[in-house]
Amino acid sequence: MAAKKGNGYGWIQPLRLVVQLAFCAAVVCASFNTKIVSEWLFYAILLLGVFFCGWVCPLGAAQDWATWLGRKLRLPRLRIPQRVQQYLQLSRYVLYALLTLGIVVAIFKGPYHYSMLLHGVFYTGGAIFIICMIVLGLFTDRPFCNYLCTGGARMGLFSVLRIFGIKRNTNTCGGCGLCTRKCPMNIDVAHTDFVRHPNCIGCLQCVSTCPKKCLRYALMPSPQHKK
Repeated sequence: MAAKKGNGYGWIQPLRLVVQLAFCAAVVCASFNTKIVSEWLFYAILLLGVFFCGWVCPLGAAQDWATWLGRKLRLPRLRIPQRVQQYLQLSRYVLYALLTLGIVVAIFKGPYHYSMLLHGVFYTGGAIFIICMIVLGLFTDRPFCNYLCTGGARMGLFSVLRIFGIKRNTNTCGGCGLCTRKCPMNIDVAHTDFVRHPNCIGCLQCVSTCPKKCLRYALMPSPQHKK
């Protein structure tokens, strides 16, 4: 089921693609270190959530493009069931804890390390690992972001305090579940009044594909308005 052309949000994903391409070009052509942006955006997380992962991160963008290609080629798609996802998604937080303790290697540390890959800092093993994640993206949505990225986990933990997020109008929602199926982070948007999930990357795929326009980016509802 595709989103209606008149839902008013068809411009979001083309804009996101332009931003992703522009930043990737900056990384490649200007030796730009994504650490600068990830640290700067960290202060905006409490307000807007983890937009870095959905709009800026080069590895995240590469996985998105791999997913697009996989769908065009009609490759088999792997979608983790929600009952499994709720536990499996904890893996990146476990890795984050281990990284903090100095137990796991820095390849998991976060998105800003991937600009260094282009300038010979990583060993061949690191490059192979990243390529494997992109290839895996042909068959499933954002495998690295969902289960391995500790940089996203770190930002996600703070993002649960965000005051802006995706709000679902329960009165107009028809329960088609398209928003959940389109979410690259496998979040059950269809059964959430206000998305404050730490894995939400702010890509707005759910908003731009909702056929009834019952999802919008909005201020968190006050407690008295919550059901």
